[in-house]
Amino acid sequence: MRTLLTNRDGSSTIDFAFALPVLATLMIGMVQMGVTLHTSGALRHAAGEGIRLAKVNPDATETEVLDEVRDELVAMKADNITELTFERGTSNGADYGEVSISYRVDPIISFLPVPPVTLTETKQAYLPE
Repeated sequence: MRTLLTNRDGSSTIDFAFALPVLATLMIGMVQMGVTLHTSGALRHAAGEGIRLAKVNPDATETEVLDEVRDELVAMKADNITELTFERGTSNGADYGEVSISYRVDPIISFLPVPPVTLTETKQAYLPE
């Protein structure tokens, strides 16, 4: 029994077995964070392009502006867009346009009970008369 307790063979395997789940969790978390940050940047860009179209083309319809936003969401799942709106209005005597988009980012590992993250981006600009 004493030789069994003092035997160090396989101790590095046991250490690795304890460390592996922690390392895997950290790596998956970093990848999920990267996906979320990439999605946030893509939403910001798409909303900006939509409001830019409304600004440079005052006659652009709501459908044209929203189609421009959808076209800029390259490699994004269209089914995950939960809200996409464009509205024109007047504030303090000036015309403005506002594009709002909400997108659901699903977790990388779908079998874990992690809720999806919903990102929202809104861009507003004054429009020429």
